[in-house]
Amino acid sequence: MIGVLIGIVILAIVAYVGVLAYQQRVRRQVATLTAKKETMVAIPLTDELELVGQLSLTGQSLEQYQQLEDDFTDITENRFTRIDEALTKLTADSRGINLVQLRQDLNKVTLLVSQTDELVQSVQAKLAGLQEVDKQHRQAVHDLEQKYQGLRKTLLAKNFAFGPSIDGLEERLSQLEDNFDTFTRLTQEGDHERAADVLSQLDTDTDELEGLIKAIPPLYKDLTVVYPDQLKELKSGYDQLTSQHFHFGEQDIPQMVTDINNHVTENLETLGDLRPDDAKVVNDRIAKQIDQIYDLMQTEIDAKTPVEKNLDNVAKFIGHAQNQSHALLNELDRLSQNYTLDHQELETARELNEQLRNIDGTYQRDVQDLTGQTATYSVILEHQQQQEKDLQQIEEQQADILKSVAGLADEERQARDTLQQFDFDLHSLRRQVENLNLPGIPQEYLDYFFVVRDEVAQLATDMDQPQINMERITKQLLIIQTDLDTLREKTEDLIDSSQLAEQLLQYANRYQTSHDNVAEASEKAAQLFEHDFQYAQALETIATVLDEVEPGSYKRLEDAYYARKGTAKPKRRTEEE
Repeated sequence: MIGVLIGIVILAIVAYVGVLAYQQRVRRQVATLTAKKETMVAIPLTDELELVGQLSLTGQSLEQYQQLEDDFTDITENRFTRIDEALTKLTADSRGINLVQLRQDLNKVTLLVSQTDELVQSVQAKLAGLQEVDKQHRQAVHDLEQKYQGLRKTLLAKNFAFGPSIDGLEERLSQLEDNFDTFTRLTQEGDHERAADVLSQLDTDTDELEGLIKAIPPLYKDLTVVYPDQLKELKSGYDQLTSQHFHFGEQDIPQMVTDINNHVTENLETLGDLRPDDAKVVNDRIAKQIDQIYDLMQTEIDAKTPVEKNLDNVAKFIGHAQNQSHALLNELDRLSQNYTLDHQELETARELNEQLRNIDGTYQRDVQDLTGQTATYSVILEHQQQQEKDLQQIEEQQADILKSVAGLADEERQARDTLQQFDFDLHSLRRQVENLNLPGIPQEYLDYFFVVRDEVAQLATDMDQPQINMERITKQLLIIQTDLDTLREKTEDLIDSSQLAEQLLQYANRYQTSHDNVAEASEKAAQLFEHDFQYAQALETIATVLDEVEPGSYKRLEDAYYARKGTAKPKRRTEEE
């Protein structure tokens, strides 16, 4: 029971202390709000209203000022009073214990002070804004007045530099001055909202006029001084060059000058309409056209000297190429009597000769034009440059053709020597086989021999033709050489196998009575040798059985054979080979 009472007492003490702390906090906040309100009161809105009121405002500016006066009255006669009353009440209520109501009242007065502060700041800023706008507009009046005086002075002092644009520029300046008078009146009356709209347009129009005054003089100078002088110089230069018999091909320079003069006149009208951007585009085009005419003239002047210098060189070049062509055609005609030309050498040479005729025809016409003083030097220079390239290419092709056929006679001579050697080799191989006195020749060997013999015979026939196809002959030579090498190997194989087989059959006689397998193998080998003419098989048959009876005997006899023959033992050819 006592513990409960103690707890209640402690809770009461804690609650009391909390109430006292909150009351103290509220009183501190009341003091802060009071100080903030005094700060707002100290702002000299009354003095600022009086200063702005002396500006003789009208229109929207006056309406804004009147609204600020109403806001000021609301602040001083309503809001400040409500704040004082609320703060006084809060101070008194802060001694009570109705903390919920106290908190609500504190929140309300805090919001009221904050809103009033924002309104005070807004009124002060807008009053300062009205003063600043009035100051800016009055300064603008002064600045624009000075600027228009300068523009007027420029137009009066340098009206010659603007040509047909001067009337339009003066009219623009007069319109600006009228608008400036309106701006000045609105500023003096204090109607700064309308004055601001007029000022914005004035700034835009003034910048545009200044841009026109800056852009037009150089354009007008080009159209009235620079271009006319250049066109006059071009006409004089053209007359001088034509008197010296210069020509310009299809370019009609007098008409080009006339066209440019027309563009100049038209562009002056564009400039008079105050369209300098469009006029500049046309001016740039005129300048390029004038440069083009200068370039045309300079091109002809520059071309004259190299054209005259190149005449003899080109003539010699053409003459040399024609001589080369004549000699090449004669040589090809002669060679075509004896040889087949498979790569259109003659046709190509004739085409090159036709190109030379065309080049010479162009050259002769150019010489006539130069002699008749009707030549366009740049055109002839282009002809000469192209002719040198074409002639260089023609001579290179002529040399390639001549080189390709130059060795035909030597190739024929070498081919005939080779054919003779082939025939000799065939007879030599035939005698070697005949000297063996064999019972017969293997059909496979005979077939291959006759193939090679027929190839040699065909080669001899082809080389006895009125026209020899050396390309085909060369291919035949390569084929026959390969086949002849193979026949030579086959002949060696035939000689070696037949000679060895004969020796081994004789050597086997010593074993026939004592070894039935030797007798049987000897009989089979003799059949292959004497009747079937299969000497390699006969050798294989008898050699195999001898190695069984007398190991190493075949190798010993074989080595002795090649030693007597004086050649190295060849690689044993397989049956497929």
